[in-house]
Amino acid sequence: MKNLRMGMLAVFALFPAIAWSGQVHSIWSTQPLYVSGPSTPNATAVSGNCSLSWNEATGQAFVNARAKNISGDIFEFQLVSLTASAGIDHLDGYWNVTKNGAPVCTQCLGTAYGLSSGVGNYFKIYVGNNQYHLSAYISNRFDYF
Repeated sequence: MKNLRMGMLAVFALFPAIAWSGQVHSIWSTQPLYVSGPSTPNATAVSGNCSLSWNEATGQAFVNARAKNISGDIFEFQLVSLTASAGIDHLDGYWNVTKNGAPVCTQCLGTAYGLSSGVGNYFKIYVGNNQYHLSAYISNRFDYF
C-alpha cells in the first residue's frame, strides 16, 4: 500500500509538468521567396534569413525574418506578442515591420502560417491587413516535446 501511495504521489507531482509541456517547433529559412510592402507588391526576394521558434503549450514564440527584394529593399518582420495560443501551423499576433531599417508597421496584427510544413515547402507571414508579406522555403526544422 505504501508503494501505491508513493507511486500516486509521484504521478500527481509530475502531472503539472506533463500538462504544461507541449510540442516545441523551430524552423529556419535561408531561401526567401517573396517579400513585399504597399509600394513593392509581389517582389521577388533575392536573399534573406528567417528564424521561428514556438511552444504550443506556453504561448511563447520568437520570430525574426529578414529578406531583401529584387528592388534592393530590406524588410524585417519581428513578432512582438501572440494574440492567441500558438498552434502547430500558425502564429497570430502583433508584429513590427521595418523597411530599410525604418519602422513601417508597428504593433500591427498579422499571422505566420504554413509552419507545420516539411523542409522544402514554404511558409508565409502577412502583417497589417496583408500589406506586408514575406514567404520563404523551409530550409530546416526541429520539433520536440
